Amino acid sequence: MTEAAFVSSRPSVKVDGNEREDVQEALTAMVVNLPLHGCGHAELHLTNWGRPEGEEEPDFIFNSIGLGSECELLMGEDNPVTIFVGEITAIEERYGEGAPFLALLLQDKLHRLARSRNSRSFEDQSPDDVVRTIASDAGLSADVSVSNLVSTWHQLNESDLAFMQRLLSRFDIALRLDGNQLRAKPEQADSDVLELDAQDSALRVRLLVDLNHQWLNSTVQGYNMADAVEVNHTSASMMPAPDATTARITLNDLSWPGDEVMPQPFARSSAEAQAYAKAHYRRQAKRFIQGDIVCQGEASLKSGREIDLGGVSPRLSGKYQIVHCVHQFDNNSGFETHLKVNKADWQV
Repeated sequence: MTEAAFVSSRPSVKVDGNEREDVQEALTAMVVNLPLHGCGHAELHLTNWGRPEGEEEPDFIFNSIGLGSECELLMGEDNPVTIFVGEITAIEERYGEGAPFLALLLQDKLHRLARSRNSRSFEDQSPDDVVRTIASDAGLSADVSVSNLVSTWHQLNESDLAFMQRLLSRFDIALRLDGNQLRAKPEQADSDVLELDAQDSALRVRLLVDLNHQWLNSTVQGYNMADAVEVNHTSASMMPAPDATTARITLNDLSWPGDEVMPQPFARSSAEAQAYAKAHYRRQAKRFIQGDIVCQGEASLKSGREIDLGGVSPRLSGKYQIVHCVHQFDNNSGFETHLKVNKADWQV
């Protein structure tokens, strides 16, 4: 963590692989959204007026930047860190409030999967097979470990992106780009946890311990048409197990009821019921503590990473997973990073 209150360096920008100092100088604001599940996106604000090289009269200076151009955003001077790579999918121009204003709207390459809509079935395949097939069709390499459960999966007038997000959510697996690779696998422990302190490097912290939508157990029910039998499974634990007091322990201590029966997705086999129940219980349990943190700019942070939060009450200190990361720059505040975080337990 840098010792300065704000990182003063400005983002640098590459357009179609070429470093653009003129874009860096004209940049007035930047917002980069890095979700845990889905398409990342960014917005750049530029002053679109100046004296083009070799010209005597001022004019619009970014007419050469067009739709479809690839932009890479980096932070840092000595060893710049890439915080986002995306393609320009929209361009906005504004007038009447000072110099002409240009906004570039960027999305990572997952947006291409949202442009292909299909109705089809994937018969006798695992979710891993489905994701690999769609990724290959889109020209993307994939790092996949969702489930080896073999069944038939239906895409019903959905984009490829929406279908994969719906399918993976059944197993509590996030889909996102990691570099140039499609990532669809369980979140892993961070090998380089970043320390933040509410009395120092974290500028603002809000934490909520919430028993709403927390359950003692989650049950999924269904019916196996082939065998003509009902199927169900109940899950009451998550792996790996949290170290401290979970929502389930707290509910038991309070003697509050908390048996949840999930109506969707409908399980068609015992294996599906087991997978869905475990995934849903885990998805809810890890949201026991939710928080919003604003810290000085940290270009290395992104969704899926972990932070070790100190400077708060002992019961709320410890490791949190980042589930949404926003890198934000403007000429007034400099570089800040905004985080949404989750934690499954607390110290009581």
